[in-house]
Amino acid sequence: MNIRSVLSVFVLTLSSVLIGGCGMFFPKPGAQPPAAEVVPEPINTLLPTQIRIHPFTGLRAFSDKGDIKGLDVRIEAIDAYGDTNKAFGLFRFELYQFIPNSPDPKGPRLAVWNVNIEDFKTNRRHWNSIARTYQFKLAWNRPIPVGQKFVLITIFQSRFTERLFAELTFVSER
Repeated sequence: MNIRSVLSVFVLTLSSVLIGGCGMFFPKPGAQPPAAEVVPEPINTLLPTQIRIHPFTGLRAFSDKGDIKGLDVRIEAIDAYGDTNKAFGLFRFELYQFIPNSPDPKGPRLAVWNVNIEDFKTNRRHWNSIARTYQFKLAWNRPIPVGQKFVLITIFQSRFTERLFAELTFVSER
């Protein structure tokens, strides 16, 4: 099978997913998530079993002029051995206001971003081989007050793994 045929199949599959919506990754409340595809042993031990939001995550200016701002998210995908590894799937990032002295610190939702890294080139673009993390620069056009607390929820969904969650509360800096 040549590359053109493989790309055609990929484009047709991706188009049908997009036309049908992202329900396969984030089904409506109450809907059953799709079962993970069976990956043979021992290869399945190399798939992510948890994700971790790296402490370097925070709100930042992405340009020298400071005109492009957003959330700089670093994610570690951790396999069954406890090692940081690569992942293929869809990341969803939800940013919330922080509510102090509350059992659930998530206040109103401020922003949502979805990033699909199933494509080889997209996956590679976000991968930082030195830090062994994925880096996502998520644009956000709102003013970022210094010293304000936020809650970031990250959800990872792949057809090869269970849905994975991570949460981080952080303070915005200069």
